[in-house]
Amino acid sequence: MSQGLLFPSKEWAEEFCKKLNENPDYRNAARTWEGSIMFLATDLPPSIAEKYGRSMAGFVLDLYHGECRGSQWAENPEEAEADYILEATYENWKKVISGQLGPIPALMSRKLQVKKGSLAVLIRYSAAALAMVKTAQKVPSVFR
Repeated sequence: MSQGLLFPSKEWAEEFCKKLNENPDYRNAARTWEGSIMFLATDLPPSIAEKYGRSMAGFVLDLYHGECRGSQWAENPEEAEADYILEATYENWKKVISGQLGPIPALMSRKLQVKKGSLAVLIRYSAAALAMVKTAQKVPSVFR
């Protein structure tokens, strides 16, 4: 895995889920969280859009009480089911994952949008969101 995993991809989502389960900070911060979250990237670079045959891609994490119970690649993001849908452009996801843009400032500036679910609930779990970003930074990632 020396070259890293393409973001977004099924493999990246699986590794992210695994790393969340290895992170005690996330487990503690999300100990009362219940709900699946879809992470949707829009405005994909041409090389990634060509790979997926569309300009968006996403995955769903099944999150329950500080545990990631699994990931599911959304073959058709428009039809995927999740309790929460977080959407951002590919470039803004890249900034969040790399730590250049915090998840809460991204939400407040609408660079990261809640397309489904409650923003107020997400804000209450800001410590879990920060732990998720720190965890995402541990996934060896390739951005194009």
